[in-house]
Amino acid sequence: MKPKQWKVSLLALIVICFTGCGKDKDSPAPEPPPGNGGGEVTEENVSYTNFVGSLLQSKCSSCHTGSGPGTSQWMFSGYNSVKDNLARINDVVIVRKVMPQNGSLSNRELNLLRAWVDKGGPQ
Repeated sequence: MKPKQWKVSLLALIVICFTGCGKDKDSPAPEPPPGNGGGEVTEENVSYTNFVGSLLQSKCSSCHTGSGPGTSQWMFSGYNSVKDNLARINDVVIVRKVMPQNGSLSNRELNLLRAWVDKGGPQ
């Protein structure tokens, strides 16, 4: 194969690979999170299932599961562990804002969590 043909073949292969990696226009839209009826999570409809569970999983589980450094204070193991420690979570996350240690929550996350706590922590 001549040097110029090799370059053209390589370029053609790269173009084919990149065009095959594009977004499929016919693919269905991603499923909405369970429990919120497909709508946006608001302070009125926030629940453990549609927001709080995934928030705590992403922000708390690295320290509060397994042998993490925060397990001596509280162990995250799903809804019941959260519900049983609602006052403690409210105090350290919403009132004193000392948790999570690895970064703060956004205003939206805090407002939704506060609304959920104020409603008694519905599942």
